[in-house]
Amino acid sequence: MQQLGLGIDTGGTFTDAAIVEMGVNRVLASAKAPTTRYDLAVGIAEAVGRLPASLLGRIGLVSLSTTLATNSIVEGNGAPTCLVLIGYDRQLFRSYDLQRLLPTANLEFVRGGHTTVGAEAAPLEVEALHRIAAEQAGQVSAFAVSGFFGVRNPEHELRAREILERETGLPVTCGHELASELDSVLRAATCALNASLVPLLRDLMESLRRALSSLGVQAPIMVVRGDGSLMRVEMAMERPVETILSGPAASVVGAQAIAGERDMLVVDVGGTTTDLATVRDGLPLLNRQGATVGRWRTLVRAVETSSSGLGGDSQVTVNGSEGVRVGPRRAVPLAFIAQQFPKVKADLRLALSRRDRMEPGDGVFFLPVRSLNGQRPSDVEERILGLLSAGPQPLWRLAERDPWAHFYLSKPNLLENSGIISRAGFTPTDALHVTGAFEAWDGEASRLGAEFLGYWLDQNVDELVESVLQEVQRSLVRTMVRALTGAPEDGPEGMNARLLDLALTGERNHDNLEVRLHSRLPIVGLGAPAGHFVAPAGRVLGATALLPEHHAVANAVGAICGSVVVREVVQVQAVYRASGLDGYVLTGPFAAETFPSRDEAVREGERRAELLAREGAVSAGAADVEVRVVVEEQEGTAGPGFGDRMYLGSTIVATAVGRPRFAEDRGRLLEEDRLW
Repeated sequence: MQQLGLGIDTGGTFTDAAIVEMGVNRVLASAKAPTTRYDLAVGIAEAVGRLPASLLGRIGLVSLSTTLATNSIVEGNGAPTCLVLIGYDRQLFRSYDLQRLLPTANLEFVRGGHTTVGAEAAPLEVEALHRIAAEQAGQVSAFAVSGFFGVRNPEHELRAREILERETGLPVTCGHELASELDSVLRAATCALNASLVPLLRDLMESLRRALSSLGVQAPIMVVRGDGSLMRVEMAMERPVETILSGPAASVVGAQAIAGERDMLVVDVGGTTTDLATVRDGLPLLNRQGATVGRWRTLVRAVETSSSGLGGDSQVTVNGSEGVRVGPRRAVPLAFIAQQFPKVKADLRLALSRRDRMEPGDGVFFLPVRSLNGQRPSDVEERILGLLSAGPQPLWRLAERDPWAHFYLSKPNLLENSGIISRAGFTPTDALHVTGAFEAWDGEASRLGAEFLGYWLDQNVDELVESVLQEVQRSLVRTMVRALTGAPEDGPEGMNARLLDLALTGERNHDNLEVRLHSRLPIVGLGAPAGHFVAPAGRVLGATALLPEHHAVANAVGAICGSVVVREVVQVQAVYRASGLDGYVLTGPFAAETFPSRDEAVREGERRAELLAREGAVSAGAADVEVRVVVEEQEGTAGPGFGDRMYLGSTIVATAVGRPRFAEDRGRLLEEDRLW
């Protein structure tokens, strides 16, 4: 029987949807719609609604790759959270200013915690938890609980969660559920970030369910993790921090599904950013130190990516006498806005007639996107919104009517950051409209915008467009070289930058030195703009550039083509006293247990790790689960009386892999759940 899956990806500019025949990864239909950042479910419903209704009724699984977690962390829009630290040293936090590593200042220190071998370091201060529940209820939307060495024994974390949930009714995240590493501060930071995202992801998923139901889609929903694996929506709502960087992860899975390469550099050119990732022997490189998002480090395993603020909708600005700059700010293409509002072209012609009295940035337009939804605007914000009520307005007209508007809109501002208004301007997408390589919207508006910008560089339209496309290529090649080499830039005058510039200028680029680049990896381009930009950049790199079929919706394809992967780690530690070996302790997400023999402890560790991984995979939405267990032993140099080598312990890692569960699997999986 043909199984159909629906993959959805909410990118920075567009939301993509694709219906895929599972097993063979054949794309049957795809669609795009603008991403509505103020409410992602609106753009999702529009994209899915453009797919054939006859196929939507046959969907057996839905999977979503979302920017919600990443954007919320970067923009600081998470829900208010209280972080409860059990067994942490308050004085140590103050002495080393460790609070700077945490995403919330609302901290509560509680006595308790465990030792490295899972023994109770101090009794849990239950009275403090009752006080915290009473004081924080009504002030926060979620709690995060992190116990010192909680990964070696989670008893205090679980007890704290029980009390806080019972007395406040709010969601509570425990640190041991998100990471197995001992780094107590980063574990607490990861836990706090997760708690701040829980209410936001719950709202999105409820809206998504309603939207899909209205379109006739009744199927289980999965969400893409940052490492490209999948988890069912119920788990995602408990662990939303694991969805950070799910977009780049979905692009890697999508590239593997549609390109069929085992070694490649994946270059995903979106409207807002370009994301790159390396695949070796069929596996993406992972950031094993934990993903960093915005200013916050986490312990979340994610695909190792490099990003640049370069995309098809990057705003083009005049960079003084140096020429044009592309990005990193995003703008709606002039061609797109003029298609909806023809008056934009009249305003562009008017600007051209009086350009000697303007600045290069005055050709930017602003347009209303959504209402304030209860937000209270400042006086200048209220005046700007009043002026925009008549439709898109150029910056120069807004400045004429209110000089404060120019000052406000020329800097990062709340109206744009909140998605209440958007800016429109000349972009690489407009440059492609001028050349005729891309003709989706109003190319005349693009030509007028190019003429306006070219005036300050003493360039005609064709020269300005060529400058923009060359700058896009240079930026893309630099980003690719960084991804291939792992080398940071050394500044515009550094040797690396100079060699790269020589390579970009062509074969006869210096009297004494000729520089050529050759990538050993093929370049796989994804995203709608990739067809116009990746192949030229690939030629500079001496690389085979591939543009697979359906590359424009590869992220949506990747969202539905992933597997469920769950990794569980338990530890066996040797306990030594002054008199010698005193037994072996098994620790993990359970109460610590002591064994008299090493073999017995390791066997029990393997059994528990396998069981935890299998149960976790089934809970995450997997069917046909297979588990692989690996034991890594650690030894050290022994002291007098202990022999030459000393057994320190074993790390037992169980990895469970399964295919995502379809609607028709429900009956069979209920039986599996009962058995396990």
